[in-house]
Amino acid sequence: MKSTPSIPMPPPDLRDWVGPTDIAEFDNPSGTPIYAEIGLPLKAYETVFDFGCGCGRIARQLLQQTPRPQRYVGIDVHPGLSGWCRENLSPVDPHFEFSHHDVYSPNYAPGNSLRLTQAFPVPSTAFSLVIAHSVFTHLTKSQTEYYLSEIARILTPDGVALTTWLFFDRASFPFLPELYCLYTSEADFALAVIYDREWFLATVRNLGLGVLMTRPPVVAGHQWTVCLVRRTPDMVDQFPLGSDQAEWVCGATLKPIASVTIPPEELAKVGKPPVLRVGPKKPAPPPLFGALEELDFFKRSWAWRIGHALTSPMRILRRWMRLVRHRLGM
Repeated sequence: MKSTPSIPMPPPDLRDWVGPTDIAEFDNPSGTPIYAEIGLPLKAYETVFDFGCGCGRIARQLLQQTPRPQRYVGIDVHPGLSGWCRENLSPVDPHFEFSHHDVYSPNYAPGNSLRLTQAFPVPSTAFSLVIAHSVFTHLTKSQTEYYLSEIARILTPDGVALTTWLFFDRASFPFLPELYCLYTSEADFALAVIYDREWFLATVRNLGLGVLMTRPPVVAGHQWTVCLVRRTPDMVDQFPLGSDQAEWVCGATLKPIASVTIPPEELAKVGKPPVLRVGPKKPAPPPLFGALEELDFFKRSWAWRIGHALTSPMRILRRWMRLVRHRLGM
């Protein structure tokens, strides 16, 4: 029997990008199916698509799992993370594939192409398990709608999508009549995105998906786990609305916020709220950010004048200057 080669561990600087840095979070020495607590059948692990694979935390656990998936495809917007996986994890098992998802993200992938979505590079109805851990919490509303439709496209008829979300209840904020998601940063639209529960359920239903199971977070306001499947005519969505589990959502709810009940050592893994830091009494003018920063940089460069002189497509010149700036670390 051929021995399994040792599986490389991502270096600390790459683990920092995906949240948990403890090597135990990347390991599965027992070989137990990694979502055993959810009760997924072994058949679900046959073909796995990992949307937002990072530096291979889940892939590395699946490589140690018994049985190992017959096929795994991981994609990530960060070229360094997906590249490390391709160079270090694919040699362990060639059925584990990794690719760069070339979509713009202000924080995770500022050097990517200036587009907000890209189709998954896989055929339809090909994957029995789709994983999107801490991905939709960093996508805009329009991106989320698109990628939920992509999940519906690639799932096998009996496939399961394991997703995580941040939720709030729009009904608790009467001054938000048409706003279905909240963004936590004015400079980075994808730093953290919180979705209205009613909008979420209506959207998955509209896209032909249903909710098989929902788990609230271990700490109120943190990420919920939602299992999605292909919708059937008689399906009853296992998803709470209104006062049901309202104590676990972000912000104002129909119930008091739930108290923490997990042990302190587990709470430490979740993280503490950041310390409030008040700026100087007379704040400096806010810097430009995002598209405004890019446009200002371009207009102050010689490429702007060349663009006018040659009447070249401005988006091409802007893209060129963006790449130069990114490579120089400016």
